[in-house]
Amino acid sequence: MHKTILIEEITIENVTEKINEKVQEMEKDGYQIKTMSFWGTDKVVLIFKKGLKGSFL
Repeated sequence: MHKTILIEEITIENVTEKINEKVQEMEKDGYQIKTMSFWGTDKVVLIFKKGLKGSFL
């Protein structure tokens, strides 16, 4: 299962903090980050996949 998350209102000062916070939150639910893309200067899209660690599911 995949999940897409949009983080808005990012700045140079808070981008790392906001992304890391969301990645840690999703890892607690069993998701692993697969990719991220920046949209313009103030948005980032994170795509996560849920599955067993080490599996190809």
